[in-house]
Amino acid sequence: MSYMDRDNIIEEGLFDKLKNLFKDKKKYNRVAKVLMKDPEYKKKHKELQKNLDDYEKSVDKLMKKYNLK
Repeated sequence: MSYMDRDNIIEEGLFDKLKNLFKDKKKYNRVAKVLMKDPEYKKKHKELQKNLDDYEKSVDKLMKKYNLK
């Protein structure tokens, strides 16, 4: 494990956040980018995305349980 001083930790965190910000922006098409500016739509979209992820995890868990995967 390498030594990281306070400045390196701050820089690494900053670069990770910027990288994730741009990665998230790339996956939306033009219409979705416009809609994401609306806070209410953005909140509902994030909530829907979380529910879909939870559903996918539960389906994977059941498939493993019954050896279907």
